[in-house]
Parts: sequence; structure tokens; C-alpha cells
Amino acid sequence: MSRSWSKVLACSLILLFIPVAILAQAHPALKYDKANEIKLKGTVTEVREAVGTDPVVLTVKLGGDKTAIVQLAPRDYLKEIDCWIKVGDQVEVTGAKVENSEGQVIAREVVFGNNTMVLRDDKGTPIWELWKPSKSGG
Repeated sequence: MSRSWSKVLACSLILLFIPVAILAQAHPALKYDKANEIKLKGTVTEVREAVGTDPVVLTVKLGGDKTAIVQLAPRDYLKEIDCWIKVGDQVEVTGAKVENSEGQVIAREVVFGNNTMVLRDDKGTPIWELWKPSKSGG
């Protein structure tokens, strides 16, 4: 009897972890690699708002047919620092190119207009990791 329960338990655990493993592969945590740091200039053609802790993502037209997908920071952090980029803005991005991706960049610093948005320190550590949201009092 105990042998059959252990098989049921083992099968249940396998079935539980398969979707988790699939999701982890579909959305791996991207790491900033200073060795892959690049600079690029272009025009923002799309701004995708984030959900939860996912980053806001820009599509930047670089020239010709080339585009870059630029990850910024969580929406709540950008809201807190009151720094918004919009379609049509000219941007200069310093960031790390994501390995095994075409045109995907994790931004460390973005210059647009008279603004400089610093999102990561010189080592690539996200500034928002130490950020605490302000509390709006009523």
C-alpha cells in the first residue's frame, strides 16, 4: 500500500513541477552583463507598460530596418521617479545586450530630451532593488 502512495506522490510532484519549469524557461530572469554593454541611439516607436514587477519595454528604431527592444524598470519605480518616455522621443541608451537574443537590451541609463534616467549602477545592479515606494498621505 505504501509503495503505491509513494508512486502517486512522485507522479504528483512531477506534474506539479513541469509547468513551473516550462514557465521558468519561457521567462528567464535576465541578468545585466557589463561585458555586453553597448550604446545605441534611436526613436521610440512603442512603449509597452509592465504588469507587476515586469519592466516597461521600449521598441527603439535605430536606423534602416534595425530596432532594439529595451527593458527599463518596473512601472511603479518609473512612476515614483516621474520619468516617462513616450513614442517619438529620441533616446540614447547605455545598456547590456542580452545574449542569444536579437536586439534585446537591458537599460542602465537612458538619455532623452534634457533628462537622464539612471536605472542601474555601474555594475548593472538595479537601483530599484533598494527603492521603497513613497506613501501618499491623505
